[in-house]
Amino acid sequence: MYLTFITMIMTLVGTASSASFSAPNKDLMTCTIAVGWMGVALGALSFVALLQLRVYGYINTFIWNRKPTGVYFIAPIIYIISMSILYAILSFVLPLNGGFVYNNITNTCVAQNVIYYIGLTFMIIQTVVLCLLLFKARTIDSCFWEFRKMLLVASVGILFGIIVLAIQHVHFGDDKVAVKGILVIIFTLLPQQVYFYTILGPPVYHLLRHREYYLHEFAAIVEEKGLAHIYELAGGCPLGEISDLSDSGKPYRTTAVNRLSNDSNFSGNEPAPEIGAPLPRNSNPRQSGPLLSYYKSLWNRASRNN
Repeated sequence: MYLTFITMIMTLVGTASSASFSAPNKDLMTCTIAVGWMGVALGALSFVALLQLRVYGYINTFIWNRKPTGVYFIAPIIYIISMSILYAILSFVLPLNGGFVYNNITNTCVAQNVIYYIGLTFMIIQTVVLCLLLFKARTIDSCFWEFRKMLLVASVGILFGIIVLAIQHVHFGDDKVAVKGILVIIFTLLPQQVYFYTILGPPVYHLLRHREYYLHEFAAIVEEKGLAHIYELAGGCPLGEISDLSDSGKPYRTTAVNRLSNDSNFSGNEPAPEIGAPLPRNSNPRQSGPLLSYYKSLWNRASRNN
């Protein structure tokens, strides 16, 4: 999540630089660093790559029931950084007629055809890979609709990416360059905003308003679907913690199951279940069971305190 936020900042810097550049040192190297390295390599390409990693983590957890280790961990990491590094190198070594140039008239950094189509090709490849991963992840069974959320983010990203391409090929005139730049910045950053609101929005809202009730509902769904061992596995995924609870910040950074494993008593004299073992099943998990008894006690204490 932190890396994704960094890519958003890099994208903002690069997009703003290409739209209306105002740095005092207006030369080829400045354009290359701001637009090529920060905006594209560390921004847009890295953002799509991190989306791929998140979906790949879902597939490992919910479909393959494993933590990605060894080659399954190293290979995707090498893949996601290779395109960014290659693009950064090409943007630096290509000559003026193929790389970045500074336009003194419009006060912008301009990508020549070669580097422009290289970046576009890399982005198309990344998007196709993301779509293939989403197709693979379509059958996952989870508590927080992880697949639907990532499908929404990917759909918004593809739609706004097409809009950005259309805006870039429309001639606005020299006196409308600022308007064109503003539109490009807005539609470039919107998919990243949608990502943060979609992934972080629900847990942050519930943690601010009624965190114990949110955890109570999470525990009910986990027990009902029998996904305790899956979310325990997701909490330690090296490619990023999977559940919404792990994205919510302190003090709920671990999953509910991990929290429960640290308690020797749920309600009365009932022992806590082992991590990885199926949780008790019953006809109405929101009303009974040792797991929910623990959360009911939390909810009752919170109600009394309020």
